[in-house]
Amino acid sequence: MRVGLISDMHGNAVGLDAVLAEFERDPVDQIVALGDVAQGGAQPAGVVDRLHMLGCRCVFGNSDEFLLTLEADVTGEELDEEARERLLRRGEWSREQLGPERLEFLRSFEPVVAVDVDGERLVCCHATPESNIEVVLPETPRDRVATLVGDAAAVVGGHVHLQWLRRLGARFWACAGSVGLAYEHVVPEPLPERPFEPWAEYAVVTGPPLRIEFRRVPFDVGAVVHAIRESGMPDADRFAAQWQTA
Repeated sequence: MRVGLISDMHGNAVGLDAVLAEFERDPVDQIVALGDVAQGGAQPAGVVDRLHMLGCRCVFGNSDEFLLTLEADVTGEELDEEARERLLRRGEWSREQLGPERLEFLRSFEPVVAVDVDGERLVCCHATPESNIEVVLPETPRDRVATLVGDAAAVVGGHVHLQWLRRLGARFWACAGSVGLAYEHVVPEPLPERPFEPWAEYAVVTGPPLRIEFRRVPFDVGAVVHAIRESGMPDADRFAAQWQTA
């Protein structure tokens, strides 16, 4: 059995289309979306509509929760007043683009999705099985990761926009990366705005025994920038500039 894992589209339908084209070329048996599907980008409705048409199970991410509540604290980030205002402006705009029916679709997302991969239990989450905001990175203590994996054969999440793997004997913890907003976590010099990479990240889990393959596929950054500039979203020029170096 083959399970395709997609996460953190953040309103980038161009990136999602690139991944879905890969699944057409190299099919999987099931797709699971790991959350944070709409907020942030210029095409929130396009991403939600594609997921609805796929009929795939979806995990409830922290930015999905933000769109339903407009409570900045659910992002898990420490924001100054200016950043908080920008976030709220974009969240309000995203809600307007989605409308009541798509927002109701977000409410149907699940805290975790468990998949039986031919007898092996794969747990799909956003941040962790316990939380949609906890940050787990390669430097997270092994004992904490082992606790989060529990008795599953593997746990795969998103949230941190980083593809990485932690082996725990025969079990593992992994993050699938970001379809819509991939970025380099460590840069040589501090930058005023984080530049986004010109590719979509995703993963494929196969088994048994469970194995994970990290993948990435390029997409048309020009199409992303065009969508931003034509969208009418708040702070469009600022957001478009983050893609210019990609």
